[in-house]
Amino acid sequence: MWLKRVIHSFLGVRNKLELENDLKGLSLFKIITLFIVLNITFIGFLMLITMFFL
Repeated sequence: MWLKRVIHSFLGVRNKLELENDLKGLSLFKIITLFIVLNITFIGFLMLITMFFL
């Protein structure tokens, strides 16, 4: 559920109550997980581009 809310926040779909609840429920594990997922996605995308064009 928190991942869905993060995606909605990037799209600007938020209200103050949801933001407060998300910030209260934020944990170090969720931050690290999101960081790793974003890095793996970015690295995979770069590798796909370099393999396709080189």
